[in-house]
Amino acid sequence: MAMTTTFAPNENTSSSSSLSSPSALSATTVENDDIPKDISHASSSSFDTVWECPNITKVGVECSCDFPYTLRCTGDRTALQAISEHLKHSRPNTISLLDLTVTGISVLPARFLEDVALHGLVISTGELKRVHENAFIALARPLQALGLPNNLLDSVPTIALSYLIGLDRLDLSHNKLKTLKADSFKGLSNLTYLDLCDNLLSQLSPQVFLVLPVLRSLRMRGNRLSVSALSALRGLKRLEELDLSNNLLLGPMGPNLLPQMPRLYFLNVSENSLVNVQQGALMGFRNLTYLSLSHNQIDVLEDHSFKHLSTLTRLDLANNCIVAVSSASLAHLEKLTMLDLTHNFLRSLTADLVVPLKSLQDLRLDDNDITIVASDVPTTKLHLKRLSLADNPFNCDCTLLEFANWLSNSSLTEEDKSSVVCATPPALENGILTQVSPGSLLCGEPTPPMMTRGVPVVGEQLSLKEFHYDESTGVNLLWHVEQCAERYTCDSLIVYETVDDSEVQLESSSLHCDSRMMRDPCILSVSIPVSLHLQLGHKYRYCVVLLVPIAYDDVSLGLGCSDVIVLEKTQQEQQQQQDDSHLVTSTQPPFFGTFYSRITGVHVNVSDQGNLHVDVALSAKMTETTEKSPCRLSIVVFNAITVVHRQTLNCSSAFVTVEVSLPGCYMVCASLDEHIEAVVAVSDLLGDHERSRCVEVVQGHQLNVIFITLAVALVICIITLLLILRGYNLGRRHSAIQAQCFLPTQEFEITHKAHYIKLLATTKV
Repeated sequence: MAMTTTFAPNENTSSSSSLSSPSALSATTVENDDIPKDISHASSSSFDTVWECPNITKVGVECSCDFPYTLRCTGDRTALQAISEHLKHSRPNTISLLDLTVTGISVLPARFLEDVALHGLVISTGELKRVHENAFIALARPLQALGLPNNLLDSVPTIALSYLIGLDRLDLSHNKLKTLKADSFKGLSNLTYLDLCDNLLSQLSPQVFLVLPVLRSLRMRGNRLSVSALSALRGLKRLEELDLSNNLLLGPMGPNLLPQMPRLYFLNVSENSLVNVQQGALMGFRNLTYLSLSHNQIDVLEDHSFKHLSTLTRLDLANNCIVAVSSASLAHLEKLTMLDLTHNFLRSLTADLVVPLKSLQDLRLDDNDITIVASDVPTTKLHLKRLSLADNPFNCDCTLLEFANWLSNSSLTEEDKSSVVCATPPALENGILTQVSPGSLLCGEPTPPMMTRGVPVVGEQLSLKEFHYDESTGVNLLWHVEQCAERYTCDSLIVYETVDDSEVQLESSSLHCDSRMMRDPCILSVSIPVSLHLQLGHKYRYCVVLLVPIAYDDVSLGLGCSDVIVLEKTQQEQQQQQDDSHLVTSTQPPFFGTFYSRITGVHVNVSDQGNLHVDVALSAKMTETTEKSPCRLSIVVFNAITVVHRQTLNCSSAFVTVEVSLPGCYMVCASLDEHIEAVVAVSDLLGDHERSRCVEVVQGHQLNVIFITLAVALVICIITLLLILRGYNLGRRHSAIQAQCFLPTQEFEITHKAHYIKLLATTKV
């Protein structure tokens, strides 16, 4: 019976050594022809009896067997002698692989494990700095596999290794190796597997690997190798696996980056700084089946980049800067089954990605900038078993109809089908494409047909009833909400500018309102500040988006757009400017024939930016007159000393924003009188309560100042009482302290906390 002994990597084991598990049968094997006959015979005879794990009970040693003929032990520096003595007197061939994790050892002693027969040995201490020249000379047989990972070796123990005739696998990973000299591996001509990962290697002798003629697997991940150091790989004609990931390789991936390796089938150069893939790259790798270029800085794949890699089946280009892929760059990969382009900057899924790849089964495009699927993608010829498109901003319009139909009827997993999520239009945002009805995938402008000017038309749930513009305050919009009986909140205000028969989004600002907090939910007032810099004579369209709750944790969108409106001065405004008046009117006389008889309330809301938002409630009745009789509303804001703001409005636009210096105390007064002087005493506004109303506003830290003033005054009064014992003076001093900024009066409607909601659109910077 032919015996095979295997030492292979196993990432799931506790030890980091790639030699510590004999269970992975895909790695290097040592046939019985390479083993002395007495060992082969002894190993075969050992199957005649039941194998038992050695029972080592010495203090400071813990051992276990998770695989047959494999012993793993941990302990301190005394464990070496205890384990050696036990195995020396055990039945021959009881243990094939010994994995030791011991502490307190910086030098591996001479004649280590004397007269012990092993096929494989792994030693990790975390402190080992040197291996004695005669460390392995007393072993009963030469080792086939040796691992010295997770130590502090700064050079290869060349002399100690030279006694291990026939060594097949060597693991020196996770050490402090900086340089490989020409004779570092002298005498190891039978070595087929070498792991040098996670060291500090930056310099390699050009002759270092020439003494390893049968080396098949070389792992050098996590070092400091530059492109110039790769010339040391020349001569490795039998190399099959090469890992150069996480090094300092900088520049293009060209034909001369690596020497020719005709047997290489696995190549990993990820986590470097390669910038592109040139034409004819890796031309000497005619048997390559796996190539990883992920986590580089590649932005361009030149035409015929992979011309000489016709055997390639898996290509990983994830985490790069690729914007587009041409069909010529992938034209020669007819056997490719897996392509990973996740975390790049692709703009679309095109035919160039799939048509040249006749064997493609797995395409991964997560986290790109893909918005469309090109119309030339042959969906009927796609035979993908996996297609992942998560985290892409798809524009779900009618151009996706064919792709959506193919996706729904494909054999892909539900996870892959659900990976295509809409980002636009707003009505389909966050919708899964396969769950969107075909009738919702629309093309064309989402707004009504454009008109040169005129009264804005009705949108889906809002209609613009009034529009007026003032150069000093900006644009004021008055919307009518069709379904105002339902609760809604505001989402955004969008302004489009019409340029050459096309519309360009000029502004998209968040809009805040809640119908439950509004006096009249059917009327929505929105202001666009002057800071948006709308230009006279230009054409604009204004849209408002509402959110209407329809179910638990779900909302629908309400949209209202005006027609295209030319921004220009109206006749009323021009006449009023000639009269030096501040009256703001709409583009046409709103509420024509309406007479406002009295003021029913003045509501004031204070914004976080230090503005007063004043809303005046009016009681009106319709008249049969057809004459133009505009109603004027005067608003005056006082502080404790003088007038800080004065403005006259059209009664139909009884809303104004006032900039004030907060904190402070203010009196806001509204009057239906024709004229109001620039400076008015408060008492003059109290004669007609229905025609004039005032509201006192105390804002910011003023209340704190009042309370502090009261506290200080109280302390002064107490001290005064103790000093002069005159009670009546205390009363006089206390009564002299007032906590109001204005004389109280019964006619005032005092509203410290107004329930009016802000509806001013903010402009993004």
